[in-house]
Amino acid sequence: MPNIRRISIALASALVLASGARSWARPTKSEMSAEKSEASDGAPREPSRAFVKLDVRADPGGRGLYVGQAVPVTIRANFLGGMGVSLNGLPRLTSDAFVLSDLPEKPRQTTIEAHGLPYTSVTWTGVLTAVKAGVTKVGIELPVSLTYREAPQPRPLSSPDQAEADEGDESAADPFASLFKQSPFAGDPFFARMFNGRDPFRGLLEGSVGAVRQRDITLRDQSGTLRVLDLPPGAPPGFTGAVGSFEMTAALASDTFRAGEPTTLALRVRGRGSFSRLSMAGLPASDDLGTYGVMSAFTAGATPTGGEKVFSQTIAPRRAGAITVPALTLTYLDPDERRYVTRQTAPMHITVAASGGDGAAALPAATATATATPAELAARQLKPAESATIASAPAAGRAALTPDFRTRWFRWLAAAIGLAAVALASLGRTYRNGILRRLVTARRVRREVAQQRRTIEAAAASGDAATLFGAARKAFQARLGAAWGVPADAIAAADVATRLGPPGERIQRVFERADRLTYSGGSSAASEDLSYWQGLVSDELRALETTT
Repeated sequence: MPNIRRISIALASALVLASGARSWARPTKSEMSAEKSEASDGAPREPSRAFVKLDVRADPGGRGLYVGQAVPVTIRANFLGGMGVSLNGLPRLTSDAFVLSDLPEKPRQTTIEAHGLPYTSVTWTGVLTAVKAGVTKVGIELPVSLTYREAPQPRPLSSPDQAEADEGDESAADPFASLFKQSPFAGDPFFARMFNGRDPFRGLLEGSVGAVRQRDITLRDQSGTLRVLDLPPGAPPGFTGAVGSFEMTAALASDTFRAGEPTTLALRVRGRGSFSRLSMAGLPASDDLGTYGVMSAFTAGATPTGGEKVFSQTIAPRRAGAITVPALTLTYLDPDERRYVTRQTAPMHITVAASGGDGAAALPAATATATATPAELAARQLKPAESATIASAPAAGRAALTPDFRTRWFRWLAAAIGLAAVALASLGRTYRNGILRRLVTARRVRREVAQQRRTIEAAAASGDAATLFGAARKAFQARLGAAWGVPADAIAAADVATRLGPPGERIQRVFERADRLTYSGGSSAASEDLSYWQGLVSDELRALETTT
């Protein structure tokens, strides 16, 4: 009897373990579609193992978003505690009307409780930017790998009838089973199996723990629909597609200025909106100022769409005196006011000193003469007898006392300096006339386009769509920037549509596709025909080379 009690206790413990194991091994929403047949008996649906949720913080007024407008977005993926989870990539949108950007590589991880069970919550915060007008569904998908234990499936015990049927099975016969056939316990199913010559625990605990299972699935969520509006007509010059609300200030890096010495002009833009579409051409060159290209740097703010973008341009005064640094302008679309806004800085008036090299060569000699006393000047003059002595000195002494400007090497050096000065003056005049500048620019553009062509060819061969379209955009920007006289990186798809019109439609498509791939992390359709796009880009570059 003590042995029988121990066996009963072990059996009860196994049954408790089996029921407890089922409490956390739940099917996911993504598996529901594949396992609907299992839940067709009307049983209540259990909590999911994993699910994802997309939260778009759009305009509460419900007026919709403008093309180019950016709004914050939060993506949360929840996984049932006790599972092994591997993220097989970042979340991605299921619609081509929006692009998702600024997602962190490492999401924030917390622990929450849902349906009375612990979940691990993984959260990304990013920016959703509208790129195509219309009413479109916004969905998200996240590829993951899950490792978990399946729900245990304990095997039922044999009935007395089954035990009697097994009596004829010689492989299961037990020579001592007949001794207990008339035992009071023979009618119990548990003991019937034991007395029939079988192990009472065989198969009993096989399903009490459950098998470990690993599945690659894609979590999906369809958040809803968003309405995207076309940009209002009448966009002013200088509009590059930025939508938001911005403030700006301009300042010079130094307080003292000299002719020919460069300084930095910085334009700081703060606010919220699509900073990636915000650009400026900078100040053009003039008779008073020499200017160089514009560089930019972005710093994210406390909110996903907030931050600061600093545009820096190097300028150099070309003359001394009073000079006015012209005002800088910034144009964007304010979605709250539903109109284009152009902001302008105040002109800056500076006083430029003469270059530090003016008259510097003559300064030491003049200073020496002015500080010499009359006695010293008289002592420097030679008497006639001394002059005669020097004149009759040997040739070696005369050579040592010959002034440098009378030597042959000095005459050759002076002639070389004169020729160099004439050449530099001619080059400067040619550069000011624009001839040399155009030649240098044309050579730089040819080298840039050739480099991007090689990148496009390699990307097409390897199937890298993001690199191909990015290189194509840079090649078009280099060619169009030289023709239009604007910084290459300031040219966007909107500029192509405005300046080129219908003939530039194919170039505009390349710009838009490059933007979409950039914002979406480089994801592209597997059936993308990159050889077609490679030929299209090559044809358009040749056409621009002959027309610009």
